[in-house]
Amino acid sequence: MDATVKILEELTNITGFYDKEADVLYISLGEPREAVAVDVSDGVIARYHEDSETIVGITLIGLRQRVLKELNRKLHVVPHPNGWAVTEENLASSEKVFATQEAALKYAVGLAKAQWLEVVIHGENGEVEEVINPAIDALLLRRKLRESEGGEKTRMFGKCLDVRKFV
Repeated sequence: MDATVKILEELTNITGFYDKEADVLYISLGEPREAVAVDVSDGVIARYHEDSETIVGITLIGLRQRVLKELNRKLHVVPHPNGWAVTEENLASSEKVFATQEAALKYAVGLAKAQWLEVVIHGENGEVEEVINPAIDALLLRRKLRESEGGEKTRMFGKCLDVRKFV
């Protein structure tokens, strides 16, 4: 027997309540009704009303803590005895080593774009030279490239690089 799931159909109101102490966000879609809890993923529960085959609410457990954790994730491109490394902040086991800074940057930018992370670029002396957000930068660069027809070379990462390689 196939189940039907309706979401946001014929709603008159959406209400929410955030329990600060428990770090739980409750969202009701329409009038509150009895529902079955369906564990959608870690910390996300959909409330399903079986008679109307409708999602009537969503519960997000640990929302603030999860958002803060994601906002604080950063990739670092740092000098390494064997070249350059890409590491994730606060996660020593995530180190990946490359022969050149450009190769490390290319890897970090690709990973950061997909996950909307910041990349902290360090110089040869280990000092922070630049912090970028490749996902946002890529959107801005695409817009700039369209305007300039054909793309021009742009100063990026402290060097003159062809931006088309990174976008």
